[in-house]
Parts: sequence; C-alpha cells; structure tokens
Amino acid sequence: MLRHPTISFYFARRFARMTFVIFLVVFVLIAFVDYLELARRSVQRENFDAFWYLVISLTRVPTVIERALPFTVLFASMASFVMANRQLELVVARASGLSAWQFILPAGTVALAFGIFATTVFNPGATALKEESIRILNSLTADAVGQGENQQNKPIWIRQSGLEGSSIMGAKNSFNRGLSLTGVTAFVFDLNNGLSRRIDARTAEYQDGKWLLRDTMVARQAERPVHVDEVVLPTDLRADQVSQQLANPETISFWSLPQFIEISSRSGVPSTGYEMRYQSLLAQPLLFLAMVLVAATVSLRFSRSRDLGQVILTGVIVGFVLYVVSELAIGLGRSGVVNPAIAAWAPPIVATLASVTVLLHREDG
Repeated sequence: MLRHPTISFYFARRFARMTFVIFLVVFVLIAFVDYLELARRSVQRENFDAFWYLVISLTRVPTVIERALPFTVLFASMASFVMANRQLELVVARASGLSAWQFILPAGTVALAFGIFATTVFNPGATALKEESIRILNSLTADAVGQGENQQNKPIWIRQSGLEGSSIMGAKNSFNRGLSLTGVTAFVFDLNNGLSRRIDARTAEYQDGKWLLRDTMVARQAERPVHVDEVVLPTDLRADQVSQQLANPETISFWSLPQFIEISSRSGVPSTGYEMRYQSLLAQPLLFLAMVLVAATVSLRFSRSRDLGQVILTGVIVGFVLYVVSELAIGLGRSGVVNPAIAAWAPPIVATLASVTVLLHREDG
C-alpha cells in the first residue's frame, strides 16, 4: 500500500465515500419505514405529535442499522470494485504492474477502521439513543409504552422477595441497565404465598431495595381495580442483581460489557449472553474485512453488462450466507452450546481465509 500511496488513497477514499453513501441510504430507509409504522399506530391518539415521534424513530434507528452494517460494507465493496471495473481503472492498474492486493488492501484497511469505530463509538452511542427513545416514548403517553418494542424484545420476568412477601414482576421493556422498566405487571403474594394483589404500572424504577411503580392499577380479589399514582414494592435484590436478570445484552454498550461479565462471574450468574455480545463486537472489524474480501472474490474480474446482475446476486448470496452463519453461531454461543469466543471469531476467520484462498488462486495462480 505504501509503494503507491496516491493510488492507495484514491481507492481508500472511494470505498469510504461509497460506504458513507450506502449507510445514509439505509439509515433514511429504515427511519422512514419505522416512522410510518410508529405514526400509523399512534396517529389516532389525542396527544400525537409528529415531531416527537420523528425524534423517537431517529433515536432508535441506530440500534436497528447496527445489525445491517456488515451488509453496508459488503454493498459498498461491491459497488466500489464494480465501478472501478466498469471504468477500466482496475484494467489500467493491472497493466501498470499493480496486483489485486494493492487495491484490495486500501478497502480492507478502511473496513477495519470502520469496524473499530462501529464497535467503540457507534455501539455506545446507539445504545444510549435507544434508551432515550424509550424515555421519550414513555413520556408522551401511557398507552404508547413499549409500542413497537415488543416485536424486538420478549417480555422479561423476575421473581423477588420482600418484607410483605414474594412477588413476580414482568415488563415489556427495560433500559438503564434493567433498573428502569416500562409496561409493568406485578403479582404480589402474602406471607402465606397467597395472591394478594395484581399491579399494572406504566413504569417502574429501582431505588435502593425497592421498586417505585408509577401510574398503577391495583386489583385485589373480589374488588374493582383502583388507580394509584405510586406504589412502593420492596425487594431483596441489589441493583447489580437486578441488572444481571433484567438487562438485555443488546442494550448494553461495548465499554460496559466487561463490568457485567465480571459481576456475573462473582455472583455465580451465567454470563454467556454478555460474553457473546462482547466477543461479537470485538470480532466486528474482522467481519467487515471478510465482507470486503467476499466482495472482491466476485467483483474484481472484468465483466460485461450482462454479467453485472450475476455478479451482484452472487455477492449478495455469499454475504447473506456468511451473515446467517454468524447469527447462528451467536445463538449457539449465547445459549452456552459453543464457547462465545469461538462462536464470535470462527465465522469471520473462516470467511477471510476462504476468500484469501480464492483470490490467491485467481490472481497468483
């Protein structure tokens, strides 16, 4: 790369620009679809505010687009290589004595840098914005709590004890490391393990050995439900125990995951979910590099117009297979079947080695 810095920087700049353009296109499309869906569900409400619902969509799109970043890199790589081929730039570069590796390396370097940025900066920002979107949505209307969120997160449940007896509490969503809940339902039992009451609350906040439930409906046996502004529910759980049981690994930033893993290990709570998330974020730059190499294997050869569709289809299929295998490995690692480090690193390593083998065979014989 350093032997021809001008050409290297040219290809690197083209790939970076293409990645940014495709990222913006995907971001706008996801935000547009999410806003339409959110507005469709909420437009009939009396306090519907189009601006704030647009803010909600924009703040929760980054967590959605984070899962599409590998495809963004794949499409940007294919577009860059195909354009260079169609404009005969690669033909001229090859004729001047440059090998394929000298214009793959700049794109790979940018992909690695983009992956490091996505892991260390974009992920923490996306998780923070996601929590902010839940807070805004919760403040707009009680009925809108969790709207559109259940489709992504399953309801969570926790069993706890207190001074008045045990209770089982569930919520549609959690944020603030599991210490804040929305769409809460609590079944409270007396000291004889008989059902004492049911509490439905809009939100719940953990505060030093107790849950503060707000905007609640309290129902007792043989009595009509009663609206109560605030209900205090004692718990014997500490804040770190609550976080371990209720915090979703997908909503924890990269920099906070090691702390959660350490707390889980000290508490004897399985930490495979947090370890899998942490390792997958660490392996993300290598996955982006693998996407560049996959794109190079199908896009570097000079092709006529009638072959362009086949090139694009082949690249999409190969990239999609790699993505599916990675997600399957993540599922196995999260469940504890496979070691999280192996599950996170094996797919991009195998894809990188396979792509390099194909390129060596084609370019160097």
